[in-house]
Amino acid sequence: MKINRVGYALALVVAMVFTVPQPVSAIDLLPDFLKKLKFNDKVWSEEEQFVALAPQSEGGAGAAPNSHPAKLDAKDLRDALSSLEFWPEGGFLRSATAEHVFGEGQATLIATYAVDALRKAKPNEDVIFNVRGYDNIAFDTVKERQWTSGRLFVVDGKINVIIGSYRLKKDRGIRNAEAAHGTLDDYSDMYFDPGTRDRMTAKMQGRIAGTAGVTFSAAGPEARPDWVVIDVPTAIADYRDRQIAPEEKERNAKAKQETAKLTMERREMREEMARMRQEIKDLKSGGSVKDTRSLEERLATLQELRRKELISEQEYKRRRDQILNDI
Repeated sequence: MKINRVGYALALVVAMVFTVPQPVSAIDLLPDFLKKLKFNDKVWSEEEQFVALAPQSEGGAGAAPNSHPAKLDAKDLRDALSSLEFWPEGGFLRSATAEHVFGEGQATLIATYAVDALRKAKPNEDVIFNVRGYDNIAFDTVKERQWTSGRLFVVDGKINVIIGSYRLKKDRGIRNAEAAHGTLDDYSDMYFDPGTRDRMTAKMQGRIAGTAGVTFSAAGPEARPDWVVIDVPTAIADYRDRQIAPEEKERNAKAKQETAKLTMERREMREEMARMRQEIKDLKSGGSVKDTRSLEERLATLQELRRKELISEQEYKRRRDQILNDI
């Protein structure tokens, strides 16, 4: 018997809508796979977003132990995550079209709770996360939700980040069908992949770019575009430097040069004043003063002291006469 395709599709939509459970709490909205996944400790959760401690990875038995517990500064972790750039065209080097893997809000959110999780973490535990972002659609008048999930852990002082789901979006057909029946903001059917050491799972149209302090977990053909290792001091120094506008860098460089010049001049002036005081002391005690510098150098130094008002006009004339008397 031939089944009417339109009727079958309508029946499927109706069945899907009326079988959706009514949310009772934020935990109830978690996808089924997260309910089955063993959480050792849920550090933070809000609707479908979370930061938690979990076993190293599915099938991760035998993996080298992490350097946990680990103490990190939240701002440093935030900037380390913010330093990660995504190259849609692939390859291993950053290009002019590179984008940030995490938005500012996402990096801040992960870092805020991950530092606490890492302090509690055991060597056989990872921090897993899922954070929400937004993509502009319809001529930037509508924002569409998207999610990035994965895991991070510390080994030998460096942060490892594995991306599982990258900018994942809910299927528009399902979303529109749910909205038509009054069901909004239900993401319990979505799969937010926390990533794994065992295999590459991230559906990324490109790769994370290699920037200062950011390397891949392996080299050559074995390199995974979804798994990077971050040398925190190097990565955040480079990231923070890139946040400074070229004009401001130029102003800062000039200010440093001027400060260094003034410091040198002041030191030279102090040395000259000390030498002059010693000469005056020697003369008053009846001794003689020997100066190996040329006449021109001595007069030039004296004029510079007067120009900068480090000596009075009377002192200048007296010392000038003394120098000229040595001819």
